[in-house]
Amino acid sequence: MDVQIRRLEVKDAYTSVAWRNDKAVFKYTANTYAHEVTVESELDWIKKVLNNPNEYRCAILADGVYVGNIYLTDITETSAAYHIFIGEKEYWGKGIGSKASIIILNYAFKDLKVGKVTLNVNVKNVSAIRLYEKLGFKPVGVGDEKIRMECRKCDFKYLNTYDF
Repeated sequence: MDVQIRRLEVKDAYTSVAWRNDKAVFKYTANTYAHEVTVESELDWIKKVLNNPNEYRCAILADGVYVGNIYLTDITETSAAYHIFIGEKEYWGKGIGSKASIIILNYAFKDLKVGKVTLNVNVKNVSAIRLYEKLGFKPVGVGDEKIRMECRKCDFKYLNTYDF
């Protein structure tokens, strides 16, 4: 399956709003919503984050289909925070997250020249933890059902490659 990432576009809100309202998609994340997310609020959110110079927010495409999002946030000269979700459930378990992660982490280490990328993951999200460890992330802290992990450039196992 061909996996690519591209910058988020305002029109993506019309697809991603359904994912935000699907409890299964955000089961293991801190992003749970007490109210229904509307198209208007999703449009407002995308417009806001696209203007943030310290964030790199992308859509994940699998064979040309928009299936999820992957982000680098809190970007500084030395680090960035990583986030990912696959919103289209029929694409879960197909290696798409792995390939998209390799692409964005190569961008972080080669183009942004950060020394480390961090993330937080729910301790119950075993498949995500397994992926992160395969990529080179290591746990650096635990608290409130979350594991904090980081990947240093020297530990990233797929630098200059896009094969997983």
